Amino acid sequence: MNRIITIAFLILSTNFLYSQTDSIDSKIREMIDVLGSTERMKTVANNVIEIQEQQNPFLKDSEYWQEFKSNIYDYSFDHLIDSLIPIYKKHLTIEEIESITEFYSSPSGQAMVQKFPLISTESMQVGAAWGEQMSNQIEQEIQASKEKKFNSPATGCSNFKMGSFKYFDNQDNPIEIKREKDYQVETVNGKTYKSKISWTGDCEYRIWKFQDDNDYSNIVPLLVTIYESDKEGYKYIYKQEGGTKFYLGEIKLVE
Repeated sequence: MNRIITIAFLILSTNFLYSQTDSIDSKIREMIDVLGSTERMKTVANNVIEIQEQQNPFLKDSEYWQEFKSNIYDYSFDHLIDSLIPIYKKHLTIEEIESITEFYSSPSGQAMVQKFPLISTESMQVGAAWGEQMSNQIEQEIQASKEKKFNSPATGCSNFKMGSFKYFDNQDNPIEIKREKDYQVETVNGKTYKSKISWTGDCEYRIWKFQDDNDYSNIVPLLVTIYESDKEGYKYIYKQEGGTKFYLGEIKLVE
């Protein structure tokens, strides 16, 4: 008798749990629907299909697209919502779901649902303008910081005017430098390039890069400022003469 009672209790408990789960799922579906999410999904799907129609003119006006839309509406949306339900369960209680549904079922909530696309579009435009303004401000501050470095040379750079050095290019290839008083030879992947160098200050110089001959008259030089140094090498900033874009680099001494 006790065994029969236990089995009956388990059956009732299981049915209750299934009923409770079904109730939560149905409430989530109702909330998604009242939020207008289903209609927005259809709008997105229609836009994607319209783009695909334009990109595939050989299928234009065919029954393919109607059948495709039908399959999406009949299966894909329900399948998508099934995939979303566990996410809502994870983050919302049933009380919160009911409260959200209650508000968005009200006239005020429905007004928000109907006007949200317009609000969202206009907000995105404002946000894009704000983002562009912030990006410009950051670029200006970075440029000002680089200009400050360029115009604030270090001191005590006599050790860097002659000797052996090394740095890495944008592809992380090591480049060796043999520097004399007024020129330097760089070795890159077994190839050598001679450049003219002219020191204009203790930690400032001009350099005419990578020429195969000694005629530098038509070459625009790079203006280089060493802004930080130690016993191992130096950090520098440079730009093309007459230019405004700065680049940073670091060179190490080779003993």
